[in-house]
Amino acid sequence: MQALEELAASKDGLTLTRLSERLQTPKTSLLNLLRSLEAGAYVTQVNGHYQLGANALRLGALIGTRLTPESSISAKLHPLLAEMMEQAEDTTLLGVMGDDRRHGVYVDIIESRGAIRFSSLIGTRRPLFCSAFGKTLLAFQPAAHIDAYLKDTDLVLPNGGRRLHPEEVRGSLAAIRATGVSASYEEIVEGAGGVSSPVYDRNGVVVAVFAIAAPIARLKARHDRLAGLVHAFGDRASRLLGYIGPYPGKA
Repeated sequence: MQALEELAASKDGLTLTRLSERLQTPKTSLLNLLRSLEAGAYVTQVNGHYQLGANALRLGALIGTRLTPESSISAKLHPLLAEMMEQAEDTTLLGVMGDDRRHGVYVDIIESRGAIRFSSLIGTRRPLFCSAFGKTLLAFQPAAHIDAYLKDTDLVLPNGGRRLHPEEVRGSLAAIRATGVSASYEEIVEGAGGVSSPVYDRNGVVVAVFAIAAPIARLKARHDRLAGLVHAFGDRASRLLGYIGPYPGKA
């Protein structure tokens, strides 16, 4: 699979020597592997360069038909998410609206390499009225959806049990729409918090959220820098998806 990935990333194919260097695999072992792939039409040779064969391209097309919109967004935005983690030096997350439209769901996570870091799992759900991630998703929903959600939801914070007033939540949502940045401190998990920003698609709809999560002490000490990073990367991610309109919080 690593050989196929390298060939897929190469426009004109790779020689045996070059592929051996990239995979750090002896040429004799690699040649036997390539012969098997070639026999199965997963690899072909053109002028001494190995390229993807017909069956590898067919496999890619089959995988493409199985991708959901969320997985497609995740694939497109993963490199930016990784770059944001390197700059933030804290865990970065990509989330989308859940099917019930009452929760957000993490679809991609890149954990910090630090010994002390925020950790979560892909598929984790968060309420929309709390957490930086959830509030960002809710803030950019139609007014009727926000009204119905706040009316039907018990607005009790998972950590600490404090009950929020609907107008308190509305104030937070208005600030997020104005600045393009949401923040939360220990609303979900004791000792942790996060900052997040929206990701728009080409139609101007918020389809995802970029977030940075960290231990609370580090988040508070570096809040302005992390908020600036997630805002910048939320904007970049939106442009990558084809959005050309104004991004909230930018002059």
